[in-house]
Amino acid sequence: MKLLRLSAVLLAASTLLASCVKKAYDSPPDSSQYDPALPVQTTLKNISNMTVGLGQNKWRQMGDTTVYGVVVADDRSGNYYKQIVIEDTSIGGMILYIDKSYLYADYPVGRRVYVKLKGLYLMNYAGSPEIVYAVDAAGNTTPIPSGLVGNYVIKGKYPDNSVTAKVMTLEDLKFSANNYLNCLVTTTGTQFATGSYGAPYAGSPSAGSATNRVVEDCGGVQMTLRNSNYSNFQPYLTPSGQGTLTCIVSTFNGGAQLFIRDTTDVKMTGTACR
Repeated sequence: MKLLRLSAVLLAASTLLASCVKKAYDSPPDSSQYDPALPVQTTLKNISNMTVGLGQNKWRQMGDTTVYGVVVADDRSGNYYKQIVIEDTSIGGMILYIDKSYLYADYPVGRRVYVKLKGLYLMNYAGSPEIVYAVDAAGNTTPIPSGLVGNYVIKGKYPDNSVTAKVMTLEDLKFSANNYLNCLVTTTGTQFATGSYGAPYAGSPSAGSATNRVVEDCGGVQMTLRNSNYSNFQPYLTPSGQGTLTCIVSTFNGGAQLFIRDTTDVKMTGTACR
């Protein structure tokens, strides 16, 4: 009888333990489509234009304004560092400067975010519009501290597919680049120029922080593709063919620059026209 009672106790205990283990490993509810739907007061296009209008290397502090955007570039490949790029359907974009690594874990491409701008600064960095935490008298910027990110950047649904790349020729982009600052575009009929194809995307980190490569169309229109020497695709060789280039549009001291997220943005398998 003692053995029977002991067996019954052991069976009950094992059943309870199994149920506890199962409960401990239940998947959390999927909240990726949850969106706080915070009210927004303006668009990123308006904010971007305001920042450009300040003049190069000028800044201003913002009042109680909230904007939203969709992440169109993150730091996964290392071509962006402590930055994400957000864009909304107004075809306006901003760089969001955050003092944290592995931002893509929380803010991957396709994540909607709301940015509470009160107390933050709009910075015109050599012509490029940015959102930063602080700026000193010399114009040196401070990213949003990692411990304060949640006070300013609120996660929305994922994925948000409302923002897609604008498709255009390289020539059209070159002469209208200021209309697409920090926006995602795809250029057609694009190839790497002589001296830039068949070369590493970027130089060694010992050679500096970034490397310029040149892309062009068959008419000879050229633009600069800038790649970080610390990106994970730094040693990969650029293709010799022609096709499309998906990139983020930027500017530096009046010169347009393009940035890829990673090499999947480069689809050049056609015949080049050199």
